[in-house]
Amino acid sequence: MFTTERFIAKIWAAWMLIVMLSVFIGGAVPKLLAIPAIVAVIAMTVWCIECAYRTVRFVNYANLRLFFNLSFAPLFATMVTLIIAHKKMKLDVLPSLALGVAPIVLALLAYALAYYWRSKSSVLEFQGNRVESREPPQKVQWWQAGLSAGLSSLAYPLMKTNDVPMTGLIYGFVFISLFMIFYNRDKISALRELKAREVRENRRYTFMDIESIQDMRAASWLGRLFAVRAR
Repeated sequence: MFTTERFIAKIWAAWMLIVMLSVFIGGAVPKLLAIPAIVAVIAMTVWCIECAYRTVRFVNYANLRLFFNLSFAPLFATMVTLIIAHKKMKLDVLPSLALGVAPIVLALLAYALAYYWRSKSSVLEFQGNRVESREPPQKVQWWQAGLSAGLSSLAYPLMKTNDVPMTGLIYGFVFISLFMIFYNRDKISALRELKAREVRENRRYTFMDIESIQDMRAASWLGRLFAVRAR
């Protein structure tokens, strides 16, 4: 999760999905959620620019990666719940919103439990004021990506043909949300310990391969633009 392979691409992939979900959630109940959705898009854009082109602090990037990995499933569940409650069931705005935030609340409760999990092993390796993740590289083969895309495209037609209610999607995303939180509990613990270590030692840890990240930023016109503004 915290590896820096395809550093800038990972950040903007996270931006695209979170922005898409924010727009869809805002569109489900526009009277109440349009402005929060706009604020979320702006905040996510600023956060991604900061992580991709300006910060040298590892914690900032790790926070973004953790947020993306743990939030996409509950946000999907919230989106589907809002659409069902407000558009299909014709509930008022407030009842729809109350149902819609339930997956997020459940995810936050699960995260609170995982946050205080004491992991026996750390996924982080330190060297001076530098830190990196010791996660093995995850290689996705072309056939795996194609299979995932194919199964995803068949999901809705199969549900519709077999008269599976859309609530099945909500249960599915909630399950994925809880699974992702507890599956990544060691990374949640490692990031918490890193923040505590920074406070305890009064220092800020940077990337182990900060030079290669700076080279990637220098090769991008956006990186050069925001680097100039940062100075």
